[in-house]
Amino acid sequence: MSILQASCHCGAVRFEVEEPEWVMDCNCSRCRLYGGLWAYYAQRDVKFASKPDTSIYMWGDRMLEFHTCRTCGCATHSTEVGTEDAERIAVNARLIRGLHPKRTRVVQKNNGNDGVFWTHTESPVLPSHDE
Repeated sequence: MSILQASCHCGAVRFEVEEPEWVMDCNCSRCRLYGGLWAYYAQRDVKFASKPDTSIYMWGDRMLEFHTCRTCGCATHSTEVGTEDAERIAVNARLIRGLHPKRTRVVQKNNGNDGVFWTHTESPVLPSHDE
């Protein structure tokens, strides 16, 4: 796997990660509106250039912190609530430079409960966490 660079639009939030084998397209209202396409890593495997200057938004069961850049507003990553060193972090794969859509498998998760996705994949759609 190769190490790839990633950043928000303005470059205030920068990180590097290994190329993911797959990314998740969640169709919940939040991910759909912010254009999230999520790659999951162990927290220690995401190398931020500096402490990210982000705003945090929580909704629903308030278990996840959704981070957006304070300057440009890009959705950058999400973490578990209240843990600086959470076991898992999701980064917005749309920010990763050099990630090629034809090399990366897309997994869809029906958290919007309507089965509507903008992406296309041969993989079966995963059910909502509510199902």
